[in-house]
This record gives sequence, C-alpha cells and structure tokens, in this order.
Amino acid sequence: MYELIKELGEKVKSGTLTWEQAAKSFNNQTNLNLTGNALRKRHSNLKEDTATMQNEVTKEEYEMHFANGSVELQKEIWFDENEKKTPESVLKKFGYDHKEWTLQSWRFGKWEVAIKDEEQNRVCTTIRAVIKPLLKTELRREEYMAIIKEEMSKAIKPIKLLSKPKQKGLDEDKLFEIPAIELHLGKLAWAGDTGQDYDQHIAQDRFYKIIQEIKYKQDIEKCSRAVLYIGNDFFNSDTVNNTTTAGTSQQNDVRWKKMFNVGLKLYKEAIKTLREQFNNIDVKLVQGNHGNMAEFYLYSALQQYFDNDKIINFSNDYKETQCYTFGKCAIFTNHGDPNLKRLMKSISTEFNEEWGKSTFRELHLGHLHKEMVVDDDSGLITRRVGSPSGTDAWHYHERFVGATQKHELFIWHKEYGMTTQYNINFESKKKVLTKEM
Repeated sequence: MYELIKELGEKVKSGTLTWEQAAKSFNNQTNLNLTGNALRKRHSNLKEDTATMQNEVTKEEYEMHFANGSVELQKEIWFDENEKKTPESVLKKFGYDHKEWTLQSWRFGKWEVAIKDEEQNRVCTTIRAVIKPLLKTELRREEYMAIIKEEMSKAIKPIKLLSKPKQKGLDEDKLFEIPAIELHLGKLAWAGDTGQDYDQHIAQDRFYKIIQEIKYKQDIEKCSRAVLYIGNDFFNSDTVNNTTTAGTSQQNDVRWKKMFNVGLKLYKEAIKTLREQFNNIDVKLVQGNHGNMAEFYLYSALQQYFDNDKIINFSNDYKETQCYTFGKCAIFTNHGDPNLKRLMKSISTEFNEEWGKSTFRELHLGHLHKEMVVDDDSGLITRRVGSPSGTDAWHYHERFVGATQKHELFIWHKEYGMTTQYNINFESKKKVLTKEM
C-alpha cells in the first residue's frame, strides 16, 4: 500500500493534512485501524524500502493479500511491441479477471529489454508493475437490485392466496392513497429522556391502528383501487451496527435481524388484510434515508411473497422519485431529504408526459416528521406528511419537539383530484411500571 502511504505523506508534508487526518483517510480506504503515529512510522520506513526496491528491482517477485480483500503484487509481465497497456490487459497478464477485479494503482518500471523470439521475430518488452486490485468491482445500483431480486425469488416462494371475485359496490373513480408509514421501527426512546416512551412494541401497536383505520375509512369511501407506498424510514437503522444508511448511530431496542423480520411480518399481514378491502392495490417503493437498503430488501421480499397475485401489483420502478397517475391526477413521491427546491422544479421535466396529461398534481414527502404544505405554486402542491414515530433523545436534545405524531390518508377522484384527507393521530405514550415485591 506504499502508493497510498506516499500520497498521504506528501499531503502531510505540504500542510494539507495532519497525520491523524491522514490516518483516518488511510483507514477508510483500507479497512485498517492505524493511528497517526503508526502511519507516520510506516511512511518513514517506506522511504527506506523504496530506496532498497530501486536498488534491487530485479531480485524479487511477490504477491501479498490483505484482510480487506486487496492484493499487492510485483511480477515480470510481457507485452507485444504494439500491445496497449490497459488495466484489463495488465490484469489478464497477472491472471486476474477484469470483470471481478479492478486496478487501484499500477506502475511500469523503466527497465525494458527488447528480445527476439519465435520465427516472427516478435519483440517483447519486460515490464514490472506494482498493482492493487480490488476483490470486486462496485456494482451499479441496477445490477445490485437485480441480484437481490433474483436471490429473493429463490428463497421466498409466493403465497397461494384464494382468488376472490371483484367486489361490487366499489367506486372505480376513487383511489385510496396510503403513504409510506414513517414508523422508525426499532427506535428506542425513554420517557426519562424525552417525556415519552417509544419502542418496537409501541411502533407495532401504531402500525396496526393505521391498518385498522384504513379499513374503517374504506367502509365509508368504498374506493375500488388503492396505492400503497413502502419505505419512508419505516426502519430506524440500516446496518448491523445500528446506524442509518449514511452511518449515523441510532438508539435501537431490537437487533437488526429481528427488526427486519418484525417489519416483514407487519406488512405481510397488512397487505393480506387490505387485499380483502379493494379490487386492486398498487404497491410502490419510497426509500428513506434511515433504512435505504433494508426498505428495498423489505419491498423485494414482499414482492416475491405476493408474486403473480391478481390484486396486489408491485412496481419494478425503484427510483427515488415516483409518479402514480389516476385519471386527471398525478401523485409524485420522494422521501424529501435532499435538494427540495431542485426536486420540485424537476418534476415537470422528469415526468413531462404525466405532467401534461394531468390537472391535479401533488408531491408527497416525508423526512421531517410533521405535516405541512411546503409549496402550492406552478401547478404542483408539495406536501409533507407526518410520522407516527415517537421522539428520541437526539431529536429532543436538538429541540425537534411538538409535532403531532400522526399518519395521513388521502382519497382521490379521477375527475376532481384529492377530495379528502384523513388524519390518524397518536398521543405521546408513557409506560406504566409496576413495582415488584
């Protein structure tokens, strides 16, 4: 790893970094855990090793494998006179598949020897290189999602649900919108810190209440079709270390495996319940910033579970911004954490066809845990929906308090747009502790 150590050492020498900062950068790239002083010593030793290598470049070939999967090697490799020296060709000479490895750095020596061999007098050049391939090339988002979907399909067999006739008395002109429930499943809050309690059990109770309220409201509205969104920080964390997707630590009351299984169970039961209330349910993904990957896994697992069902229809569109059209209505969704102004301005461009065919347009966001109409301009209403999640210690400390803990439901009409909004409100909860004798 001498190239990286050399590069960081030069930055320290120029005053751009301190040794501690350089060590942090080094550790992030190598998955090691060196202190600034340890890195400084390696840099000092590197000068001696480099001098030795320059004097003895012809004496050794080596291949070193590191714990993070990278490989450092030096070999004599040969090229035809006119053969291009590309990362792919270098990897091939070393015996590594360029589809599975990538070169981080390489260096060609100045020692070149031209010889003649074979009847064609082929001219070859002796080249030595020090390279660091990575074990795997980084997958594109689409490739990654395709792999997960394929693995889910192998592990999860679709449930065989009884077919049911089309329900009579439901209005084909009405749509029931069920925004993604921003439950933050797994979050732990204690009343001693925040004035209220919140844990996986309270979260589950609130989820069940939302599903029950949907049933009650559907008895009144009698919509033929529903659109159900999944995501929007349904999970509180995304990693084995209880951090968000970006690495922010979270206080959880449940291990990550159990958290996922509880979430999967909740939505499996909910979808089977709602299936009896509507003639068609379209399901779409809206990933949040707390559990971006976990929510995609949840969506994929549910998609396989309800595969081939004639009532439940999962979308294969996994973009951060979604569009759902219904008559003259266009419903756009996004979690709403980055670049809100640019997001609002870009809707009409990204979805120009849907925009042109619609009269009533709304952009529904989550993220801030409070209901508000952000903007009502240029033919697009931008609305943030609330969250049933309780307040944790960090939000309390930063004074993000006071917002009503709630979940909204929306009723749309093909010709008249969004006609009704229902609010499901939750009171802050404190657990009652009993004294043990």
